[in-house]
Amino acid sequence: MIEFSTGNYKIQVFIGEEPIVYDIICKAAVLIDDKDLKKSGTAVYLIVSSNKEDKLNYLVGAFCTEYVGIAGFYPAIHLEEQTHTLFVGAGTIIKTYNLLNNKLVFEKDSGLGFWTWYKLGDYIIQKEEIAFGVFNTKGEQLWETFISPPSNFEYTERRLILTDCDQERVLDIATGNNI
Repeated sequence: MIEFSTGNYKIQVFIGEEPIVYDIICKAAVLIDDKDLKKSGTAVYLIVSSNKEDKLNYLVGAFCTEYVGIAGFYPAIHLEEQTHTLFVGAGTIIKTYNLLNNKLVFEKDSGLGFWTWYKLGDYIIQKEEIAFGVFNTKGEQLWETFISPPSNFEYTERRLILTDCDQERVLDIATGNNI
């Protein structure tokens, strides 16, 4: 289990094992997103707790996905504190949650291994083995493109320079259009 806190949120991630108090937390949860728990693969449990109006609230995300723990594909989380948006990527699954409204904003189950999140100005970058995407800070995906490993990117102002297969593409970060 991995646990960390920031601001008013405590986040716990369990990989391959159900939390001991999972049933109790689910009874108190304001949102349970567990529809992908029946799929094959490794189980990932995400529990987010926060105090709102002196009441402890829980958001629970639980899913099974392929590739977790294989070749460095471990769950990655980014919390955008200003918008109270949680970005989660693990294996083939990507999800974003609005923690103020307790809503799932975006979900995707495809790809071949999630790597990490990066923040670039007002944008959140999704980096996967074969996909590269850009989100706004509210968790809405703006665009996504296929990439071939190895890949890399640079960012200056609104220009995103994406390099894969030794070819360079210069893209507008907001739209993904070629510049």
